[in-house]
Amino acid sequence: MGSLAPSDQKTFKTPWIETPLVESACLSRAAGCRVFLKLENVQPSGSFKSRAMGNQILSHLQNPEYANRRVHFFASSGGNAGLAAVCAARSLGYPCTVVVPVSTKPLMVEKLQAAGAADVIRHGENFFEAGAYMKDVIMKNTVEGEEDVVKIALHPFDNQPIWEGNSTLIDELEKQLPAAANAEEEEVYRGRALPLDAVLCSVGGGGLLNGLVMGLEKRRSQKHHNGFSSSTGHAYIDTASAETRTTAVPKQPSPIHLLAIETAGTDSLAAAIAKNSLVSLPKITSQATSLGAIRVSETTFQYAVAPPPGIKVHSTVLSDADAARGVLRLADDERLLVELACGVCVEAAIGDAATAASTSALPVTGGQSTKKRKRGSEDSVSQRDEGYGDDRLSSTDNETDLENDAEVDNHAGRVPSNSPQLKSKLKQLVPDLTSQSRVVIIVCGGSNVTIDMAGEWRKMLAEGWV
Repeated sequence: MGSLAPSDQKTFKTPWIETPLVESACLSRAAGCRVFLKLENVQPSGSFKSRAMGNQILSHLQNPEYANRRVHFFASSGGNAGLAAVCAARSLGYPCTVVVPVSTKPLMVEKLQAAGAADVIRHGENFFEAGAYMKDVIMKNTVEGEEDVVKIALHPFDNQPIWEGNSTLIDELEKQLPAAANAEEEEVYRGRALPLDAVLCSVGGGGLLNGLVMGLEKRRSQKHHNGFSSSTGHAYIDTASAETRTTAVPKQPSPIHLLAIETAGTDSLAAAIAKNSLVSLPKITSQATSLGAIRVSETTFQYAVAPPPGIKVHSTVLSDADAARGVLRLADDERLLVELACGVCVEAAIGDAATAASTSALPVTGGQSTKKRKRGSEDSVSQRDEGYGDDRLSSTDNETDLENDAEVDNHAGRVPSNSPQLKSKLKQLVPDLTSQSRVVIIVCGGSNVTIDMAGEWRKMLAEGWV
């Protein structure tokens, strides 16, 4: 295993970086609001997992119990968490062994090995089985000469240091989001944790969602303790008399919306919300294997059903084909290549709004309605719903054949861009967004993608993949 003895240093470098926040003109125009991209794809490991696994590793290294001892880390992951663990551990001078499910693609195994993993072991159908094998078998094996090595198991998403690492995204957004441009914007965002309307993130086990909620709640609490009213977010106003205080009593500030997005076949959060209890999926059937947690963490479920004040969580589910559309949008418009697990957030923000934008420029002849190919059959809709009854099908607009339903503005000869059939999931769930509303997409990245894979998805979509 080649475990390394740590130095006597008490502080360690941070194994992740502050990532850029960029406003996308193309995506903003298509979504009808200001879309900002938080580029976690440029992290050392290629995904936001650098924060999660990096902070988890730091939490162990800062434990006095492990001072001046040799340490070996072990991670069970379908790819990105394991890769982040290897990158973070190696950057700090420690080895890391990774156990992955047998379904893990050779590409990810090669990336783990190239990143310097001490070993990569394939076992189990999902990373719960891989994790059990790691703890029950691999970590109990004793290598001659390394009997004194401290063996530490790293969880992919379910512990406090992981969430705290992910919460640093909010710390950065606080610095990076533009200030209110005028008094009207100041009033809109007064009392909110950040000058922000919505955040879109994908959900596997829930570590990213937990970190975002924790970060926003921490920021809101700081504002409160710095002299803001917990009920209004407005500062107390002192009069000349110390005995007399008055406070402004404006309307309750609108919450920041968190869209928790899954693909059909990895939708363990949506299933839990529908059942009002934690449930496990029988298996992962989506191609977005990075979201392949058959059960979300208890904390994720609680945040989803009862979020802290000032936050509203929406669960929604899209298809793998939708995720592929998002990947290609990001590649075409922003020259960024990400996994399906990341692209699904882009498609949730844009959806058929992009179709509206392009169709609105086309004249409609003879007063005939514009035709649009139906994106899914009744059978596919039924398969995606599975009786959950959650936000994923709160509107069936994206699945409706517009041949008979599209309304045409005959005077302008255009399809109205506000046609309900052409709204994205974002607009369905947060209908009050305006052209100046601020939406952040967490571009979580991912390393399990190639140009060839994106080309294959483009071909499949052209052939009718829904």
